[in-house]
Amino acid sequence: MQQQYFSVQHALNLNVEAVKPQALPLDQQQFEAEIPEPFRLSGENSTEELASLRGLKPLGEAGELLLAYLERQANKLNRVLSYVLSHHDNAEQRCQSISFGGSELSFAWNSDFEVGQALRVKIFVPEENAAIYCYGEVERVEARPSQSPDESEANSQIHVSYRWIREQDIELLVRASLHIQTQQLKDRANARQQSQQNDQ
Repeated sequence: MQQQYFSVQHALNLNVEAVKPQALPLDQQQFEAEIPEPFRLSGENSTEELASLRGLKPLGEAGELLLAYLERQANKLNRVLSYVLSHHDNAEQRCQSISFGGSELSFAWNSDFEVGQALRVKIFVPEENAAIYCYGEVERVEARPSQSPDESEANSQIHVSYRWIREQDIELLVRASLHIQTQQLKDRANARQQSQQNDQ
C-alpha cells in the first residue's frame, strides 16, 4: 500500500495524456526503461544534491571558492536541462495542478475522465529544477466552477494517485511540497504582519 503524504495547493505545469491499460508498464524495470533521459537527469541534478556540497565551507577560502564554482556549473546545467525539458512540454496536453504531494495530485480539466482511467503524467517542478515522468490513475472526479474566463472550459477537478513513479521522484515531490508550504506560511505571516501595521 502506498504511503500517504499531505498535499499542498500550488500550480505546477503538467502534461496529462490518457493511456489504455495495455500501454502501461508491466513492471518497475520496464517503467524506468521508458523514462526519457532528461527526466532522469533532472531528478539527479536537484537543488538537494547541491546542498550536500555545503560541507566544503569548513575548508576555508579554498572550499568557498570551490563551492561557488560548483554552484555556477550546477546553475548552467539546470538552464540547459530546463531548455531540453521544455521540448517535452506538449501544449496540447498542458494543464496546471491545483494541488500536489507525494501521494497524489489534482488538476483542472475540460472534460471528465472516468474513475480508474490510466494517465501518463509529466510534472514540471521549477522549485527543484526538476521534472517527473510517471503514470497515475484517476481516483475521483469533482465538478468545478469556473475560476476565471481563461478557465471557462476547465469544468472538472481530477484527483490522481500515482501508479508508476520512481521512489526518488516521490521524495522530490515531498521535498518540493514542504518547501512550498513553508514559503506559503511565511507569506501569510508577512501579510498578517503588514495588515496589523496598517491597522495601527
